Amino acid sequence: MTTRTPRSARAALAAGTAAALTGLAAAALVLLPPPSWTAWQLGLLLVEFSLLAAVPAAAGLALSLLARRRAAGRSRAAATAASAANALVLAGALLPAASAWADARSHGADLGLGDHLAGLATTADREPETVVYARPGGTALELDVWRPRPGGGPRPVVVNVHGGAEDLPQSLLPRWDAWLADRGHVVFDVDYRVAPPGRWQMPAADLLCALGWIAEHAPAYGGDPGRIAVMGQSAGGLAVLQAVYTAPGRIPPSCPAEPVPVRTVVAWYSITDLASEAVPWRQRHSPIGAELAAATETMMGGSPAERPAAYRAASPIRHVRPGLPPTLLIHGGRDMFAPPRDSRALAARLTAAGVPNRLVEISHAGHMFDLNWGGFASRIARHAIVGHFAAHLRPPASRP
Repeated sequence: MTTRTPRSARAALAAGTAAALTGLAAAALVLLPPPSWTAWQLGLLLVEFSLLAAVPAAAGLALSLLARRRAAGRSRAAATAASAANALVLAGALLPAASAWADARSHGADLGLGDHLAGLATTADREPETVVYARPGGTALELDVWRPRPGGGPRPVVVNVHGGAEDLPQSLLPRWDAWLADRGHVVFDVDYRVAPPGRWQMPAADLLCALGWIAEHAPAYGGDPGRIAVMGQSAGGLAVLQAVYTAPGRIPPSCPAEPVPVRTVVAWYSITDLASEAVPWRQRHSPIGAELAAATETMMGGSPAERPAAYRAASPIRHVRPGLPPTLLIHGGRDMFAPPRDSRALAARLTAAGVPNRLVEISHAGHMFDLNWGGFASRIARHAIVGHFAAHLRPPASRP
């Protein structure tokens, strides 16, 4: 007599199989080269909110195991397969959190679950003051001013430069600006022009222009022009490193501006060596990776083989020398657009040149992880920034 699988077991198997298939599809978005920007964004959010993805995987595993206990024949084999798939998805969903806790311990950060669902960094609790800082070629360039609470002496200044390969507005992730202001900094979030073909220097030139304006006007906003930190993400980080590391005069500012001493630099997930031929596998085999490579060649005015000198000149790692400002590098270990090897190589070069530096590499994080304000990677980054600014933006020692 053939044993039949009870209806309740078949229902549990169906639910467990659905959870397994959904989890495997999510894993494919994370692990495989993304076919589109939308797929990449979904993969980023899946990693950042992986603990939430663990819930259906755990439920699917429990249902699959329940079905396996009561099923017979082919249903039992299917339940075994669903159990194995859900177990793999559950392990993968828990891995980013486990990795983050390990990274947090190594960097001295304290993580908890309380803020994990604090939302995205795309909004803030207030609006900044927007100012036009220059009009090169008739184009109005703006910056946002985020002021700290009134009181106290002149505050340290943070100049923030957003990333993006398109013409995006300043204060792209305003929650970070508001947070820095709440910690007592006067924050200037700077807009810049995307480089036209062959004019890779334009973003850095606009930033040098903005720095001149900020040094002149910072006192009016309560800022100390003698304590300026410059921070940028992705393409913004590249522009920051180009502007600060390149010897004065080699990249003229896009408006009349005197050189401005910078106390310290923070570069998030930035490319530091455009002349390198090493390209990550995920980027080589991704349509959006190919799109980014084409955009880089357009910006540089040709391929590395056609314009080797330009690629070397645009690479911050080629400009490392003693005397550069202390530098904090923040990078995700799973970044497919700007490989972490670039920050590792830059940190090694800075150390060899005697430049104070620190690399905070967050194993599970991908490109633009700071989109998730409550994410483990963002919280590790905030811990690193607080310590770095405390060390390098201190006021001068008071005279006796």
